[in-house]
Amino acid sequence: MAEAKTPKIKNIETRIEKMEEILAAAAGGNLDAQLVIDMEDADVFTSVETGINLLITDLGDAFIQSEKRADELQEKLDLIEKQRQAIEELSTPIIKIWDQVLVLPLIGALDTRRSQNLTESLLTEISASQSKVAILDITGVPTVDSAVANHILKTISSVKLLGAECVITGIRPEVAQTIVHLGVDLTDVETLSNLSEGLKWAFNRLRMKMTQE
Repeated sequence: MAEAKTPKIKNIETRIEKMEEILAAAAGGNLDAQLVIDMEDADVFTSVETGINLLITDLGDAFIQSEKRADELQEKLDLIEKQRQAIEELSTPIIKIWDQVLVLPLIGALDTRRSQNLTESLLTEISASQSKVAILDITGVPTVDSAVANHILKTISSVKLLGAECVITGIRPEVAQTIVHLGVDLTDVETLSNLSEGLKWAFNRLRMKMTQE
């Protein structure tokens, strides 16, 4: 019985080297490279080369889809961030109620991040408008913690460094109890019952400054 002949593979060393180059390029992110296959003179190695080309093509398609999904996800994240910023701006509106008088009505829960944004926005607006009085009305704030209370005190100190004065209005009874319980010292801070009283105080302070000048 005649022995079966082993199929002859042409240029095997060169073709293996080419496979290694293509696979290395694919591993490095180049998914456009493909092996050149002579289908008219195919041998047992041709199927391996074809399989490698198909694998790289599939990887390229998957990568494109992955990039597309990543871009879509980033667009959604950017939209969410813009919406978050818009909500924060709406939740901390700074109103120029009178010449050199700003009112910052706060509504809803205050957390550390929102408090920091509050300080940055207020200081920027005071510097831009050269306002002399800032009224922080916290009537709509249900509660505060020690971190937020201390941040408000730091905000007031920062306002003073810009040559302006700050008054807090509308402290709710439960908020007042929390502040006392936390041991937050508001001795040096002007506090008034409501926004109306705060406006009267602001106008008196401006009139006093004008008289002194």
